Parts: sequence; C-alpha cells; structure tokens
Amino acid sequence: MTARSSGGREDSFKSHAALAGGVAVVGLALAALMPRMVENRVSALWGVGLATVTGAVALVLKWRAVRQDLNAALKVVGIVFGLRAVGVLAGLWGVVSRGMAAVPFIAGFFGVYFVLQWIEVSYVMAASKESAGGDE
Repeated sequence: MTARSSGGREDSFKSHAALAGGVAVVGLALAALMPRMVENRVSALWGVGLATVTGAVALVLKWRAVRQDLNAALKVVGIVFGLRAVGVLAGLWGVVSRGMAAVPFIAGFFGVYFVLQWIEVSYVMAASKESAGGDE
C-alpha cells in the first residue's frame, strides 16, 4: 500500500508540474506577444519569469512537505509567500529603476501567480487525500 500511495503522489506531482509548465509557456507567450512597446514587453516578461521561478520552487517545496505531513505543507505556504513578496519587490525595483513601467510587470507576475497558486493548492489537496487513503 505504501508503494502505491507514493506512486500516486508522484503521478499527481507530475501532472501538476506539467500544468504549471503549461501555464508558464502561455504566460511567456502572452507577455512576449501582447505588449506593443518593447519596454512593456520586457517588464511583463520579467513578471512572468519571476512568477514562474517562484511557482516552481513553491511546487517542489510543497511536494517535499506533503511527504512529511500537512503541518509541514502549511509552513511551506508561509515560506513561499515571503519568497514571492521578495520577488515582487525586487522585480518592481528592477523594472522601475531601469525606467520601465510597473503595470506590465505586475500584470505578468500576478496573471501567472494566481493560476499557479490554484495548481499548488490542488496538488496539496490531492496529495493529502492520497495520504489519507482516498476520497476523504
């Protein structure tokens, strides 16, 4: 039963990671194609890139945490929130200090972040159901 549970958890992680990768690709494509001005495009790409990197780190940390227990997963939520806050502040500082607009950065970051957040929550819920033994 343990091997089966672990395999299901791995499959769940892989499918959620694939979804996150798809969101990153769509976000990068939209950021590269939608803004008309080059400066806005670069700013949006920075936002999408930072959201993608922090989302990948978040998913891996949550994968490691749910292997332990739900409390560890909740601690990771706090850590990742801080990581993302630092990422947003550093990214905003970076684009504004270079004379680029902040709005495309914010749109790129949070457009991807909100979707990735749902994927992360979905993964933690699926992993906790699998460790509990089913549809509980």
